[in-house]
Amino acid sequence: MICRVWKRTAAALMVLAACVCASSSAALRMGVSADESSDYSGVDTGYYMSRLDEIAVRQQELKKQLESADADIMSESEKQRIILEQIAAINEKEQVLNSYMTELEISISSEQRQVLDIKREVDEGIENYKKRLRALYIAGDVSYADVLVNSGSFFDVLMRTELVKRLTEQDAKRLDELVAMKSQYDTSSRRLVLDESVYDEQMRTLENERAELAALYNSSGETKQLLRDQKDEMTRRERVFENEVYSYEGILNDLLHGTYIAEVDEQQRLITEQDATAKLEELHQNIEEQKKAGAKFDEGQCLYDFGWPVKDHHYVSSGVGARWGSYHTGLDIPGESAFPISASEAGEVVRTNNSCTHNYGKDGSCGCGGGYGNFVIIDHGNGFLTLYGHMTTTQVEVGDKVKKGQTIGLMGTTGYSTGTHLHFELRYEGYVTNPASFVSF
Repeated sequence: MICRVWKRTAAALMVLAACVCASSSAALRMGVSADESSDYSGVDTGYYMSRLDEIAVRQQELKKQLESADADIMSESEKQRIILEQIAAINEKEQVLNSYMTELEISISSEQRQVLDIKREVDEGIENYKKRLRALYIAGDVSYADVLVNSGSFFDVLMRTELVKRLTEQDAKRLDELVAMKSQYDTSSRRLVLDESVYDEQMRTLENERAELAALYNSSGETKQLLRDQKDEMTRRERVFENEVYSYEGILNDLLHGTYIAEVDEQQRLITEQDATAKLEELHQNIEEQKKAGAKFDEGQCLYDFGWPVKDHHYVSSGVGARWGSYHTGLDIPGESAFPISASEAGEVVRTNNSCTHNYGKDGSCGCGGGYGNFVIIDHGNGFLTLYGHMTTTQVEVGDKVKKGQTIGLMGTTGYSTGTHLHFELRYEGYVTNPASFVSF
């Protein structure tokens, strides 16, 4: 997922970078050291790196335990214990990486939208200053005509000293602001390249560890069978949950689509996200054109700028994608019981459930709300829905028009939930997307 998002972001950066002089392009290619990354990163890597370091220490201790004892003498039960602890450590490492990368994806998608906003400003700046130069040319200043003819872009114009000297103070200030913004996103692009390289390095390490564990599985027959049984049980529970979603009083199956089979859903998700991205670009362009024409938008109108639903809680305990024997359809955002949940964007409430009283962690579904427990679904129009699950209680009803950021319920652990968190989904035409590709903090 991260690669797809990054490619889109890189493309947007290249469009803007093409407008600057060669010296700025060279600066973009400069590397950033690991020590410098904390100065640039919008993601708090310290927490994640600390967790990863702790896991690495635990893994090393377990490895030493195996190496220090004769495998032929060690009891099967002791070997099984160490193997299971190693498996738990790797699963925990995957979870930390998943959370880190989900937060990074949100940062990247936010940066992408901001870069595109800058490009729009640059495009407008080009036209405004060309109009200004034409007017000055008509007034008889030939030097301005030379600048206009020989300048290929807005930033090219900016770099020409003879023009800068003639700009009014207000013009110069505006241009300085745009150059400062460009510098900021040069730095952001370097940070994102670094973050992606860190992720790739961690994933290579993880693949090596999985290869080592594959050998350990085969060295212990009892462990192998135990893990197989656990996976079968997990798959059974997920199938029960899926059946609940699609049979729940008939009020979800007309809104939510998908089979929840890992391979099929992953392909469908990627297709859906491409379609959703294209639709959002169309909607944003239309909104911008309306604004230029003088249209006013109040806070109750959806601008398709999806926000984060849990204020100051950015950690994601589980992201979208295939899990062991199942497919996770949203982001799990942990927090405190009864913490306010906000609408990601303006829209109309189309489905709710507020009848689940089983507000405690559980290993399986209590059957309420199709497994979502107490939930709210908001229709934002043009095919976009957001779903908020496992709440202690909801604070809106079907038919309510909600504003972006409005409290719609309180965090809980109702339905199929092992602990207090918000399960957040963003769907297009009923199909799953990764919200991290579309929301901003």
